[in-house]
Amino acid sequence: MLPNLLIIGVPKAGTTSIFSYLNLHKDVFGSNPKEPGYFHPLRWGEKLANIAKYEKAFSGYSNQKYAMEATPGYFYGGKKVSDKMKNLLPNSKVIIVLRDPIQRLFSFYKYKLSLGHIDSGLSFDDYLEKCKSMAINEKIKKENYDFWGMEGGLYADLLEAWHSTYGDNLKVCFFDDLVKDRVQFTSDICSWLGINFENIDSTKMVIENKSMLYRSKSLQNFAISFDKNLGALWNFMPFVKKPFSFVYNLFNSKPHNAVLSSSSRKELEKFYEKDIAKTRSFLEQKQISNFPEWMN
Repeated sequence: MLPNLLIIGVPKAGTTSIFSYLNLHKDVFGSNPKEPGYFHPLRWGEKLANIAKYEKAFSGYSNQKYAMEATPGYFYGGKKVSDKMKNLLPNSKVIIVLRDPIQRLFSFYKYKLSLGHIDSGLSFDDYLEKCKSMAINEKIKKENYDFWGMEGGLYADLLEAWHSTYGDNLKVCFFDDLVKDRVQFTSDICSWLGINFENIDSTKMVIENKSMLYRSKSLQNFAISFDKNLGALWNFMPFVKKPFSFVYNLFNSKPHNAVLSSSSRKELEKFYEKDIAKTRSFLEQKQISNFPEWMN
């Protein structure tokens, strides 16, 4: 079995939560792992793996209406990924969730800190300087992905690319709506998919994948491995994960002290201004309205 529903982006915009909410529905089968990343190599100019590896992520599928996966990095592959995905999965639908690019970037930075992918002593201002100092032909390389954060908030051209491939089988949502009312947000997606939201137990819809810092890196590495090994359990019973996460975070997490300075915010507002306007214009042409505050 291969998927016919893919949550393709953007990173740090609630894709893990959306995956877990939809996975509570009897007509949706979620992949294991949640992010198979099968199409990722195309972004880097590499070949796809054997299709059998992708099919393995859906072992256990039993005739649900949708087989779903969520790899948010697919969005950045643009036409290289969208065309191949549509060719391989002709009946597929895709979901994109947009977030205020400044907040998305700040969250991305904190996430990379929590994973230890960037130096813990690197402030957000210093991180921005590092991003700006790196040439674009260097930042697009897979090994430099951690410093591609600023460009990750440029949505307009990528949206056009995905829409040109998927048309009405593309749904664009806003992270703000998810935060405001996760039940209504998920209900709207279910309506688009043609499935009944009432089949989801909303009491089990918990927030997923918060970025945190950890006191012990070795313990965090063990926790990541433990989490991956129990991926199938979390997929089908995400509510079971909540007490484990609570106890673990109580013991090993520590507060984030990262700061988004007013000067950095102003600089980023200027950086994203034209792209936000272009994104809004494109979405208006597709009869999408009720924009969040950051798009006004």
